[in-house]
Amino acid sequence: MQAVYNGDCILVVEDDALLSSHICEVLVELGFVVAGCASTGAEAMALAELNPPALALVDIHISGPMDGIEVARLLRERFGVPSIFLSGSDDEQIIERARAAGPLGFLLKPFRPSQVFDALNRALISDRDEESRQLRA
Repeated sequence: MQAVYNGDCILVVEDDALLSSHICEVLVELGFVVAGCASTGAEAMALAELNPPALALVDIHISGPMDGIEVARLLRERFGVPSIFLSGSDDEQIIERARAAGPLGFLLKPFRPSQVFDALNRALISDRDEESRQLRA
């Protein structure tokens, strides 16, 4: 498998260190560049400011005063970074709140590397198509 947009930087926001490390390994194997791994919202904002990623993979439930939904919203507002949510929960209220943040997708845990690859490629293609439409308007 080769990433459609090989070399794109992806920010990982996940507070489970083992899972975060695994996701980063998978991303590199798939041809992506890891912009950084953050376990809190503050870390995610700092990493995005230093090296704005093309996209963020954000766990909905992270440690700290901001949950992943708030982090994704801020990443989009401040840096124009779209997100894909990661979640181990299928709680409808949480999913609805997450949808309001405008993610490019959702991945339910546990997930396979191929699911990460497909979700990232779909999201990056969709985001670039939207940018092209805005430039033509």
